[in-house]
Amino acid sequence: MSDPTQGSAIYLSERVTLWLARAGSVGLAVMMFLTLGDVIGRMFNSPIVGTVEVTELIMGMMIYLGVGYTTLYRGHIRVDILITQFSQRVQGILDVITYLIAFLFMAVVCWRLFLQAASRIENNDITQIWEIQVWPIAFIMAFASVLMVTSLLLHLVLSVRTVLTGEPNRLGGGTQQTGE
Repeated sequence: MSDPTQGSAIYLSERVTLWLARAGSVGLAVMMFLTLGDVIGRMFNSPIVGTVEVTELIMGMMIYLGVGYTTLYRGHIRVDILITQFSQRVQGILDVITYLIAFLFMAVVCWRLFLQAASRIENNDITQIWEIQVWPIAFIMAFASVLMVTSLLLHLVLSVRTVLTGEPNRLGGGTQQTGE
């Protein structure tokens, strides 16, 4: 984790994405215990009603809560056998192109997630069994996707710096960092 004096944007992004990833981990635990309870209940002919719909909601949140952290620490699958043979500047140019495309694409996805979340309010969408309002979950997913977009923007800026200075991007160098 970065020193807070190093760069406030990087430090803030690390802190927020880490805490959201932790919240996603809690969601995973809840989903696991809910499924376990449902399986045990089925053995005694008493399944937990609505397990599937709650699991679906938690799963959607889990993905978006962790994607900002994964993006910040470059945890997505990346094949760079050929790219590592190039100079830092050439690698930086290729990263600028990659991060620019990813940033633009994910900015559109993020915008569409907000529109979808707003439509869930207008349509008064609820789950079938427990009748849970869907819009809060949709907005959590949309807000969490903003962190993926900001992480991509941060990597784009750092890649431009690599092109200009030749210094490698040290943020999230392919290994995930944990802790505080």
